[in-house]
Amino acid sequence: MKNKIILNLILTFLLTMLPVFSEQTKEQLNFNPKPESASLYNSGLKSYESGDIQSAITFFKQAVELDPNFVDAYYNLGAIYKKQKDYYNAITAFQKSADINPEDFEVVFELASSYFANGNYDLAKKYFSLVPLDFPKYAEARQNIERINNSIASSNINTPNQRDFTSPSAQAQLLIDKLGRQNTEETPSVSIKQQEPVAITMPKKETFEGNFKVISGNFFGPTGIAKDSLNNLYIANFSKDTIEKISPGGKREVFVDKIGLNGPLGLATDENDNLFIANYNEGTIVRVTQEKEISIIATRLLKPYFLFYDTNTKKLFVTVQGNNTLVQIDTANLSQNPVTSR
Repeated sequence: MKNKIILNLILTFLLTMLPVFSEQTKEQLNFNPKPESASLYNSGLKSYESGDIQSAITFFKQAVELDPNFVDAYYNLGAIYKKQKDYYNAITAFQKSADINPEDFEVVFELASSYFANGNYDLAKKYFSLVPLDFPKYAEARQNIERINNSIASSNINTPNQRDFTSPSAQAQLLIDKLGRQNTEETPSVSIKQQEPVAITMPKKETFEGNFKVISGNFFGPTGIAKDSLNNLYIANFSKDTIEKISPGGKREVFVDKIGLNGPLGLATDENDNLFIANYNEGTIVRVTQEKEISIIATRLLKPYFLFYDTNTKKLFVTVQGNNTLVQIDTANLSQNPVTSR
């Protein structure tokens, strides 16, 4: 009897202390950004409020580089990309935020919505299903699951991920589906998250000084850069799906405007000044002549990234991020059948 009384007292003590321990654990999980990252985050908010979206993206990216667990910065990146209908980058940002804090169901809902808008119904259903009953957008989540189920049931395919995109008819149907979805559905609004004021210490001014000068600006997510034999520079605008050309005298023009482009990244030129473009979101390599004739020379590359053209061998090398490979394309003997990589 005495032993049971002692045991009950111990259990009562442990049960009493358990909630306190849980609250302490939650408190320890709270994220306090570094002053430098908080400064960048606040600059991102100010840029967004003033309409300078590209600067806001840059500041939020720099904030998460300094503090990889800055969930609000990841969320705001996702919100901006989703508003721009750049669903690939929206998913990447929301996924990172959800991985850090899976209990933030606002993030989970926006991640599911981005997958849905991008046509990945399997993952959209997965994350919509995680939304709890007491969440304000629960009914909307269930409606989207029902829409996905109806869409799958009424089609001859299981999910977009199981389609064969190799045939021209399948690619045409994919484009029709995508345009139809954009015309009939509005992108759900996403609110930018604010952060509580944090004491910040700005870096010394000399941190931003160096031996450089700005020769051009107002790009849209600039990524790849290349130069031809006449010293013209080519800049890829990842966020706007365009390639800009800058002459040696500084004249600037749009060289390729969206046609065939979806997330242009790496650029390279050959001895004939043909421009090669790594079409990251589309999984293709595009060639553009100086007469602006556009052709696809490689398809089914999973996230092609950087390009390097070897003038001696006339071969184009491509780093493929999606499956961690290096692809070689013989540009001297391009056949009618495009190169593929599985």
